Amino acid sequence: MVRTGFRALLLASLPGLAAAQTTAAAETHTKTPSISAKTPKKTSAPLVGAAEAITVHTNRNTPHLARKVPLGALGNKSEFETPFSVSSISAARMEAMQANDINDVMRYEPGVQATSNGGSTASGSSVRVRGLNLDWTNGYKIDGMAIPFWYIDLPVANFDTIQVYKGASAFMYGFGSPGGVLDYRLKAPVENRKLTLEAGYRSDAVFRQMLDVGGSLDSAHRIQTRLSFGSEVGDQYNSSFVRNLSMSFTTNVRITDKLHWRFNSFYMNTLQKGMVNTVMTTPGLAVTPISGRAALGAPDSWKTNDLKRFSTGLDWDFARNWTASLTYAYTHLDERFPASQLYFTSSGGDYKSQAYEQLRILTYHQVDFTTQGHFDTGPLHHEIMVGMTWLRQNFDWDANVGAKLPFEYGNIYTDRPSLTSATNFHPRMYRYINYQQLAPFWSDTISWGQWSLMAGARYTAYSEDDFSKTGSTTGSHRNNPVTPVVSLSYRATPWLNAYFSWVQAVQAGGQAPQGTNNYGDVFSPIRSDQYELGVKVQRRTFSGTLALFRMDTGAAYTNAQNYYVQDGVSRYQGIEASASWLVTKDLNLNASLAYLDARYIKAAAGYAGHQLEAVAPFQAAFNADYRIPLVKGLSVNAGFNYVSRSWLDAANTVRMPSYIVGDVGAAYTTHVDAHTLTFRANVENIGNVRYWMSRGSYNIFPGAPRTITLSARLDL
Repeated sequence: MVRTGFRALLLASLPGLAAAQTTAAAETHTKTPSISAKTPKKTSAPLVGAAEAITVHTNRNTPHLARKVPLGALGNKSEFETPFSVSSISAARMEAMQANDINDVMRYEPGVQATSNGGSTASGSSVRVRGLNLDWTNGYKIDGMAIPFWYIDLPVANFDTIQVYKGASAFMYGFGSPGGVLDYRLKAPVENRKLTLEAGYRSDAVFRQMLDVGGSLDSAHRIQTRLSFGSEVGDQYNSSFVRNLSMSFTTNVRITDKLHWRFNSFYMNTLQKGMVNTVMTTPGLAVTPISGRAALGAPDSWKTNDLKRFSTGLDWDFARNWTASLTYAYTHLDERFPASQLYFTSSGGDYKSQAYEQLRILTYHQVDFTTQGHFDTGPLHHEIMVGMTWLRQNFDWDANVGAKLPFEYGNIYTDRPSLTSATNFHPRMYRYINYQQLAPFWSDTISWGQWSLMAGARYTAYSEDDFSKTGSTTGSHRNNPVTPVVSLSYRATPWLNAYFSWVQAVQAGGQAPQGTNNYGDVFSPIRSDQYELGVKVQRRTFSGTLALFRMDTGAAYTNAQNYYVQDGVSRYQGIEASASWLVTKDLNLNASLAYLDARYIKAAAGYAGHQLEAVAPFQAAFNADYRIPLVKGLSVNAGFNYVSRSWLDAANTVRMPSYIVGDVGAAYTTHVDAHTLTFRANVENIGNVRYWMSRGSYNIFPGAPRTITLSARLDL
């Protein structure tokens, strides 16, 4: 059973294709049916948005691309049949990687590039997808519902799966960056009793604990629950301190055989001390990469993030082959940051630093209603999804936000910044922006033999009101876009699916970032178009994906006068490929490649034709897992991630060097009575490589240094 389960984990470890599954030996999962080219049977459509209590019997040949994933307005579909690039990273895979943040989770994903390091700055870890930063306001979800993700890190201990949808996603989720969407799926209720305890260590002196408990509260399994708690406290490698506490609780109550009630909740409280807010470089200046151990923040600076989120809803199987779902979600983020920001003034580490402060409060209310089902009209099989989303987002900001004079000067190799606003923090709040969306949508997927045609559209009544510090209205935006989606798929064999898709996206206008002369200015919404041609393959011991794409969207950049502007058109086109091969019962190989040509097609003089800033044209990743036959329960793994050089600025005057980071790890699983005990050890950046990451606009972040992670996990 252990060998079978481990092999299933290896099959699920393909970057970009890993399916959600649990690791505890006591847990079981429903056997996934084989991929078939036949018309789907008339079974009840899966409940949308439900925190399902899944039971899985691990099968050594289960094709993980056949497992269902939630896709917003598209309902629940398997990755294999979805005409887009979708990746799901399971809790099992995150545990095997000893992932600490979203950068670790997406380490081997094609087309996903880390842009900041939450361990070195208090701005959190973040990624680009296909060259675009995700929308801080709408691009991040918990259980498919929007959350504010303004420079925070969500601990991975509370999530079953983290899914990334690459490319334009306006039809599926409404307004958002055309780069994609990251969806964190909370640990779902389970039917059978389970208890998992874990303790871990991360260098230099961060200690973490995790508790995961769940099961039915009654013998009829009508009330199923899951409680997860995570804690991380200690000193980090850059002379900073972190305390991160998180808790999630989910429950699913079967009121009748056809009606279910669910409640999901998540709470996170983070304290960071001695960390810098922003690191920037002077325009035109190339700074030599520094160690991630560099102390960039003033010792007395601090930051807190307090995130509260809950959702509740009903799922109703109201007719044969038809279900309806109603969900309400509330999210509140309180982010306080009296700290400092730093500007490099020479390539050798000279800097100027100044105090900085801000307080942000974002409150979301969202209601989703969907109904889905299927029926036949002659030889055609229809899968219908109809629904509506209402989303209200209130953004309150600090009228005293910004950097404070005077400057202090030093060199990062010999000095540490000391100026901070922590002892003089007096925020004055005002309503900054109100957003609202009301969006009905529909889709119909028509299947005929080996062909499948999907068509759908979302109409969004979008309103945005911007306010000054005095309370007066500075701008209002009213848009009513229709964002369509069309795709055609052909299943040449039961194991090969080819597709073409076209989709449009609309996103809220950008906001001028820190360090620009017009910091905080808000711009009008942007429309994007994306075309994608792809192939997905799933065999018993091999799986792979290949996607070619082109996306045109509005251009936004910091110009030579240090003003953030929204002007012209940017084009992102490229190719992504990933593959996983179970070479033997003990050896699994994974590889991914991504090439991206991202340029300003239309822009102001001096920018047209230039490559977009902080976007690496080429990425490659490889990792291998090997189970050592001579020692039962022992396995080793190793991998690397390569990112090519890129431009730091829109004018293409400063290069950021390429880098390659390697990781190694080992795991040993044994049994204590009937319980599973797993020890893990991982080393990230084994070569202690120094490198920069960037979100653009002259922001730079040092990559993590060599970091050791240890853990022990007991499944009872």
